[in-house]
Amino acid sequence: MRIFAEGDLGSAIAGQLATMRREVDAEPENKLLNMNEAEYIEYLVQKYSIQPIVFLWDEKYASGRDEMISAEQFPFDFNVYAGKSYPKQVITYHIPFTGEADLLKMTPSTRILWSTDVNATDDSISFDIINWRDDREQINREAESIIQKIHEQNEHVTREVEQFNTDLPAAAQSAVQSRKQQILKQSNLLESLGVPVKKSESTPETFAIPTVKKKFIIKPTAPDVVTPPEPALDNSLYREILRICRSTGIEMERHPSIYADKDEETLRDHFIMVLSPHFDSVTGETFNKTGKTDVLIRHESANVFVAECKFWSGPKAFQKTISQALGYLTWRDSKAAIILFVRNKELGPVLEQIEPAAAEHPCFVSSAPQNDEGWFNFNFHLLDDSTRGVRLAVLCFHLPPG
Repeated sequence: MRIFAEGDLGSAIAGQLATMRREVDAEPENKLLNMNEAEYIEYLVQKYSIQPIVFLWDEKYASGRDEMISAEQFPFDFNVYAGKSYPKQVITYHIPFTGEADLLKMTPSTRILWSTDVNATDDSISFDIINWRDDREQINREAESIIQKIHEQNEHVTREVEQFNTDLPAAAQSAVQSRKQQILKQSNLLESLGVPVKKSESTPETFAIPTVKKKFIIKPTAPDVVTPPEPALDNSLYREILRICRSTGIEMERHPSIYADKDEETLRDHFIMVLSPHFDSVTGETFNKTGKTDVLIRHESANVFVAECKFWSGPKAFQKTISQALGYLTWRDSKAAIILFVRNKELGPVLEQIEPAAAEHPCFVSSAPQNDEGWFNFNFHLLDDSTRGVRLAVLCFHLPPG
C-alpha cells in the first residue's frame, strides 16, 4: 500500500456526511418525530465521527530476515548481473497505531509530496529497509527519514479529521431538524387538503441496534405512532430568556452589597420582576406537575419555560435540583434552566464541578457548547420518558456573603 496516497480525504469526509444524511432521511417519519432529538444526534455523532490515527512511536520495533533481492533493485555501484537475485538482510520497522486504518490510504488537502510502500493491518504498519552496506548510521537515517515523513503527513490528516469531528454535531443537528421540518410541513399540507390521510402501518415498532466496526453505539428508540403536536418554545426565544436571566445575574454581581445577604425567594423574585415585562405570564412558586417551580413562564395552558433558583451546596444537591427541574416538565423538547447563586469565596472551584456533576445524573444525555463563563448548556431527558428531551441551561452567579 502507498501510505497516504490511495484516496482523497476530502471526498471520503464528504461521503461520510452524505451517508449520515441518508440515514436521517431514511428514518420512519413518526419515529423521528417521537425520538429524543439530543440522544439521536449524539448517536449520529458517535457513529459517523472518525477516529484519527495515533502512532505509538514509543512502541515501534524492528525485525530482520534474509531475502533474495533482484539485481535491478541494487544501487548502481554494486557488481551484479541483470535478471539475477542476491541475498540481502531486510530490516522491517513495525509501528503500532490506534484509530481507523482506512485513513492510512487517504491524502489530505494539505500535504507533503511524498509516499512510500508499507504493509498495514488494523493496528500497525511496517516498512522495509534493505541493508546494502552494513552501515548502521545509514540505516538509521533512512528509517528516521521515513518515520518523520509519516508523522508529518499524519498530522495533516489528523487536523482535517478533527475539524470534521468538530463540525459533525452541527451537521447532524441540521440534518435532523431539516428532516423534521420537512415532515411537519408535508403533514400540514396533507391535513389541509380536507381528505382523510392514512398513515403507513408497515414499519416495525422498534429500532435495531446497528453494527458499527470498533464502536459500541446504541441507537435511541421511539414508538412509530402518530402523536398530536405539542407546543414548543422557539430556540431564539429560549436564548432570549436565558440572556435576560444572564444579564440580570451579572448586574446583581456588580452590586454585591445589595444582594449578598438575600435569601433564595428574594433573589428569585428579582428575576421574575425583570422577566415579567417581556412575557405575558411569569409567576413564581406556581404549582406544576410534581411540585413548585421557582420561575414558570406559561402560554395559555402550556408550560413554556421553568427555572429553579438555588444556592450552590455541592454536587449532590445540584443533582437533586436537576431532578427537581426535570420533574416539572412534560413536553417533548422541553426547555429549562437552573440559576445557581454561589456563596463560596471563590467561584472557579464551583464551576469546575458543574459539568462532572451533571454528567453523573441518570438522565444526562450530553453537554452542549458553553456560551460564557458560568453559563453551561446540557441535554437531558425526562425522568420517566427517555424519548422526551430537555435542554437545560445552568447559570452561575457569584454572590459571596458581605
